[in-house]
Amino acid sequence: MKMKLKVTKVLTVSLIIVSIMAISTTAIAAKHDPTLMINIMAKGDDMDIPGYDLGIYRATTLIVGKIRFDEVSGVLLGRVEFHIEIYEIESGEKVYTMKGKLKNGMVIPNQQFICEVRGVTWTNLWLVVGIGMIKTTDTDLTIVHRGQLNTLPNTGGKWSPATIIMMVSPNGENFEEEIWDGWAFAGVMENGIPVFGGVTYLINYMEKLVP
Repeated sequence: MKMKLKVTKVLTVSLIIVSIMAISTTAIAAKHDPTLMINIMAKGDDMDIPGYDLGIYRATTLIVGKIRFDEVSGVLLGRVEFHIEIYEIESGEKVYTMKGKLKNGMVIPNQQFICEVRGVTWTNLWLVVGIGMIKTTDTDLTIVHRGQLNTLPNTGGKWSPATIIMMVSPNGENFEEEIWDGWAFAGVMENGIPVFGGVTYLINYMEKLVP
């Protein structure tokens, strides 16, 4: 399937807020076959930081996730780990890293949202959100990210609590029927607004039955 790259962002703030507000009404509906387990991996060049800010920076992103049915709580839970590395293009020097992890996040299936910058309405998305931890390099870095100046989080090289979010499109489905490969986004947000994260194409998405 041909990849379709554009200078755009994955998430829109308003729809993320709507999704988070919907947690209380969709958690019960998130119950699935208890034998279902989903493994997720996305790895490669970051779609939102490929040197778009005047050609200064590029980035790579790794996202690993798992969605499983928890017999104790009776709902789906999600595990997320991600690693973002930003490099200066001219020198090749790595100037910033962020690591994030979430152990038992709330899972909301069958989500959709309008992505104004990509001009599509994504559908059949998995959303995982919860309180986890992040660690970044002790660097105050400001970049042009998703069309806006963004000073990236700085935890001083220590693990700090943060709200972690992961969104997964297994097949790049959208109402406009444009052809996309599957992708995943993972990052941090505050007050329902994404602060920073990485997005790249899926290299593995597997639903399997656990005996």
